[in-house]
Amino acid sequence: MEYKYHLAKLQYDKEKVEELIAQQSSSIGRVFPQKMEHEFWQKNLERARKHIERNLWSGVLVYFLFVVVMVPTDYWIVDPNYFKHDFSQCLLGLLNGAMSLLGLYFFSTQKKLKPYFKIASMVVFFWTIVSMSWLTFTVQTEDLKHQALVIICVIYILAYILTGIRPLHMLAIGVLAAICSVVILVLSIEINILLLARVLIGASFLGFVISHMIFARERMIYLYTARAKISEQIHRIHNTELLHLSQHDELTQISNRRTFDEMLHNFYTQSRADESPLAVLFIDVDHFKNYNDFYGHQKGDDVISAIALNIKNAIRHMDFVARYGGEEFVVLLPETDAHGAYAVASNIYKAIDRLEIPHEKSLVSNRITISLGITVYRGEEMSQDDLLSIADQALYRAKQLGRNQIYYQSIRSVTLTS
Repeated sequence: MEYKYHLAKLQYDKEKVEELIAQQSSSIGRVFPQKMEHEFWQKNLERARKHIERNLWSGVLVYFLFVVVMVPTDYWIVDPNYFKHDFSQCLLGLLNGAMSLLGLYFFSTQKKLKPYFKIASMVVFFWTIVSMSWLTFTVQTEDLKHQALVIICVIYILAYILTGIRPLHMLAIGVLAAICSVVILVLSIEINILLLARVLIGASFLGFVISHMIFARERMIYLYTARAKISEQIHRIHNTELLHLSQHDELTQISNRRTFDEMLHNFYTQSRADESPLAVLFIDVDHFKNYNDFYGHQKGDDVISAIALNIKNAIRHMDFVARYGGEEFVVLLPETDAHGAYAVASNIYKAIDRLEIPHEKSLVSNRITISLGITVYRGEEMSQDDLLSIADQALYRAKQLGRNQIYYQSIRSVTLTS
């Protein structure tokens, strides 16, 4: 069955995910198959983009508080001899940071720009490092240069964490930005190259290590989530199959006696409420015990399955069929009067006759035949059990009259007789 194939595939997928969980627990780094690896980073990238999109005003507030703290403190620590130059550089640095974040926000929110979010993030990261390095290290005040070291480290770490880009890619951009910054600063001012390189490249590797640890944890969460989703799908399939088994006959795959009882109650109640007719058909395979004894139970099962399928194909989509007993079936026909019920019964009778299944031990024909009993409920004061009893009497009467026929039993005639 299709559900069994689907279930087996899900079980296989779950085992593979559990293997990945075991591997990830014992090693840090890429252990995913290529397709899953790509999907993992795509989801991280999308999550980062959505975080930037949703947290605009929180980011604005944080940056505003940062500016409120930085501007007065920079004002007081700037050397008076270089006040105009150094303080202007500080303000330009704050403005540059704001513009960089704003550019990142636009690429995370604008529909046409969203596909380029990853590239934009790397470009903004590169630009921010180079521009901020130049703006902060070209000041004359020594205290501001010391402050610049901290700012550069913070930019590196935040860039690694916030963008959702693979740490290795960010490391490449970070190192490249560090080299460019060192070259530009060496050509512009006198500066300790070793100190600058150590700070920039060291900050880049620090961000790489931190983000690598964070994403290792994200990998585990991703795997646990994947396993949970697969387990949920397996559980849903099991529940669906159990529900199907509880409602359907295993051999014929049509509804069973239990489901019929529920549907009869629904149709019976609806018929009384709407004052509409409800036809009940009982169907029995003639001399089926003789068939089983002569041809074997396997052939008998094949006959029951074929008859069930043909009954189902002969009725409307709004009608209901169930296997009532061993070789007995019952059909409910809502909003159907006696003429309509007889027409449906005739269609079923002809469908079974067209099967031309040989039956040497039948006493009425040389092939499989059926007997049908019909009654129609029109809101009379009677219970559901009484209604079924009258339909069963109609079937019994069809058998008494020689089987291989349709018999209609009026409820009114039964009530008048009683």
